[in-house]
Amino acid sequence: MSESVTNYFRPLIGFLLFALFAWYFSDLLVYILIATFISILGTPMVKWLEKKKIAKYTISHTLSVAITFLAVLLVLAIFILFIVPLIIYQANIISSINLDALLTHYRDTFVKINEFLIQYNVVNPEQSFLNYLQEQLGNFVDVAKFTNIFTSLVSTTGSVFMGTFIVLFLSFYFLLDDSLMKRVALMLTPSKYEKDMSKVLHNSKLLLVRYFHGILLEIGIMMTLEATALIIIGVPNAILIGFLGGLLNVIPYLGPLMGAILGMVLAALSELSFGSYDMMFSSIFYVAIVFLGANIIDNTVLQPQIYSKSVKAHPVEIFLAIIIGGKLAGVVGMIFAIPTYTIIKVIIKQFNSRINIVDFLTTKT
Repeated sequence: MSESVTNYFRPLIGFLLFALFAWYFSDLLVYILIATFISILGTPMVKWLEKKKIAKYTISHTLSVAITFLAVLLVLAIFILFIVPLIIYQANIISSINLDALLTHYRDTFVKINEFLIQYNVVNPEQSFLNYLQEQLGNFVDVAKFTNIFTSLVSTTGSVFMGTFIVLFLSFYFLLDDSLMKRVALMLTPSKYEKDMSKVLHNSKLLLVRYFHGILLEIGIMMTLEATALIIIGVPNAILIGFLGGLLNVIPYLGPLMGAILGMVLAALSELSFGSYDMMFSSIFYVAIVFLGANIIDNTVLQPQIYSKSVKAHPVEIFLAIIIGGKLAGVVGMIFAIPTYTIIKVIIKQFNSRINIVDFLTTKT
C-alpha cells in the first residue's frame, strides 16, 4: 500500500478507534473530557507562572504545573466543604416538615381542589385527594430523612473515588504535557494536512480557553447576584438556591428555568418546615422575580460578552447550534453545542475557507 493511501486511511482508522473507544469506554471518555476541560482552564495559569521570577530564578514548568494543580485541588475541596453541608441542611429541613399541621392549615383549599377534580372526572369520587396527597408527602419526607444518602453512596461505592482519581491524574499530566492531545491528533492526520491541523488545534484551544473562562465567570456572577438578592429579601436557604441557580445556568435556555423552579421548590419547603405557611407563596414570588431579573442581566449583558465575543459567533449561529445539540443529545448536547460548533468552524475555515457559506459563517473568527 502506497504512503499516500496510508495517509488517507489514518483519519478513518483514527475515527473508528475513537468511536469504538467512546462506545466501550464511555465512562473513561467522560473522565478524559473533564480532565481536558480542567487542563484547558489551568493552562493560562501555568503560562503565567512560568513568566514570573522569584528573586533571580524563574519558575520551572513542572513547578508551575504543580502550583496550578494544587489550586485546582483547593477549589475542589472548597466546593465539597461548601455544598455538602448545604445539601444535608436542606434534607434536614424537608424531613422536619410537620405534615399534620400542613394538611390542617390547607385543609379547606385541598377540599376545594378535591371537589374540582371530582367535578371534571379527574379523580374517582370515592378517592380522597387529601388522603392521596398525605400519602405522597409522607413518602417524600420519609425519603428526605436519609440525610446521609450522598455520604453513604460515596462510602459504599468506589466508583466516585476512582473517577475523581482518574480525572485528577489525567489533568495533572495534561497540564504537564499540554501538547499530548495535539500529538495524538497529528499522528492520525495525513502528512499533507498536518500544518493545517496544527493551526486548527491552536486556534480551537485559544477560543475554548476564552469561552470556558467566560462561562465560569458567568456562573460566578449569576450565583452572586441571585444569592445576594435572595439574602437581602430574606428568602430562606438563599445561598443554596443561588448556588444551584447559577450552576444550572450552564445549560443554555433551559438552565435558568430549571434553576428558578428548583429555587421556588426549595424556598417553599423551607417556609413549610418553619411553619410559615402564609409566607410560602411570597417566597416563591420573590424567587421568581430574582431569577427573572438575573436572567435579564445575563441575556443582555453577560451572554453577549461570553458567547459572541469569546467564540466570535453570531447570536443566530449560537442559537441554532444549541437547538441542534439539544435535538441530538438532549441537555448534554446543549451544554457542549457551542464548544463543538467552535471547533467545527475552525476546522472548516482552515481546510475549506474558499466556499462562500464557509466565508459567511467564519467572517468573525
